[in-house]
Amino acid sequence: MRKSMVCVFFLATIVVILAGCPPYAPPPPDDTNTGGAADSVIAAIEQRAHDLVNIERANNGLPALAMNSDVRAVARAHSEDMAANNYFSHTNLDDESPFDRLDKAGVPWRTAGENIGYNSGYADPAAVAVDSWMNSDGHRANILTEAFTHAGMGVGRAPDGAYYFTQVFIGN
Repeated sequence: MRKSMVCVFFLATIVVILAGCPPYAPPPPDDTNTGGAADSVIAAIEQRAHDLVNIERANNGLPALAMNSDVRAVARAHSEDMAANNYFSHTNLDDESPFDRLDKAGVPWRTAGENIGYNSGYADPAAVAVDSWMNSDGHRANILTEAFTHAGMGVGRAPDGAYYFTQVFIGN
């Protein structure tokens, strides 16, 4: 009985120690947008970035943003478009703003904002994106806007391995 308790304690200690280490996120396969395991990696990166934004909000006394699946789809589509077409802008190649894209998707909003970013070569691309946003006055302001209640985080992966991030914020 004691031997099994020691093993459980040892394993629990390892889990606690590893929880403090940043996770290694290997690059997903090249079929990122075709479904399967690569999509789950992208979804995990999106969720991590969303969670890190909510940690920043909590550290500043603000409530967490709820993930909205419709807003997430708008954000992901923009990231995938930037990654596939090698551009970086809030305005897409069809001259649509984030607000146009929300309206086109039928997402109701009273106030909205968007953060975009990209990076390459990092074990934790989500942490790099959120850290960059928090060190930029305009992006930080979006993250810490109390009027925003919901968000969607979208990630696209370019052929060169760069990750494109779009976070769309809304308040109703």
